[in-house]
Amino acid sequence: MSRPAVDTEALTAADPPARRRLPRMSLAEYFSFAFLALLIAAVLFADAIPGLIGPNFPYGDFSQPPNWSLNGILGTDPLGRSVLSRIIHGARATLTIVCVATAISLCFGLLIGMLAGYYRGILERIVDLFANTVASLPPILVLLALITATGPSVITMTLTLGFLEIGTYARIAKGGVISQNDRDYVLAARALGASDLRILTREILPNLFPTLAALMPPLMAGLIITEGSLSFLGYGIAAPAPSWGGMVADSTDLLSRFPLLMLGPILAIVLTVYALNTVGDYLSRRVDTRDRQL
Repeated sequence: MSRPAVDTEALTAADPPARRRLPRMSLAEYFSFAFLALLIAAVLFADAIPGLIGPNFPYGDFSQPPNWSLNGILGTDPLGRSVLSRIIHGARATLTIVCVATAISLCFGLLIGMLAGYYRGILERIVDLFANTVASLPPILVLLALITATGPSVITMTLTLGFLEIGTYARIAKGGVISQNDRDYVLAARALGASDLRILTREILPNLFPTLAALMPPLMAGLIITEGSLSFLGYGIAAPAPSWGGMVADSTDLLSRFPLLMLGPILAIVLTVYALNTVGDYLSRRVDTRDRQL
């Protein structure tokens, strides 16, 4: 007796492999991932890039036009320093501040948000009050007030930026814990006598990571804009250390005669913020796809 023919195409359509269920990346998303990878590599190995001089060493004459050398691709600033070199080293300072502030807000927000979502009650109300209060504070005004009172300081700016984002991460963590409290794996762990600490760290926390990973890039983009605004106003990274906002501020007086001076730092800010938001959108679509499959 012959076996019936198996329609492999129908089986493949009915049960597509996991890789086909992931959202496809667009050209903009490929560009965003590649740009961020190139930016991080340039920041990490800025001192080892062959031919790239330091950010405060003169390279050429006042506002030398762009040329094909590595230091002269974007020309020079009013002091003859390489604009490209200052952009790369300015990215190191900006990304360091943003990453440290994100780590601070993520750790504290995740801690209080998970506790509030798991135990609820008065703790949840306190965390909600804190998150609502912090969300109502305008970041620029808070930073300006603190820096005016304590003096310009990278540490003050970093700690304040981290503090202002705690409420956002706490809200996300609390909502994620509440949505998972009644899942089968949590109920099974509780029935087996697992402690609250084990349930939070071994069962719930790993399932919060995809959502947090999708949330972080747009929040980091907002921190870059805030830090750049402070540096533009003169309250951020102090000269002669390079910063994107400071470079834009230094070139405003010469904009009518040398518009290329502002092009480099503005492109750095715009492309970095765009890439982070695009990566966040892609990760959000992946989280949505994962939740639908579950």
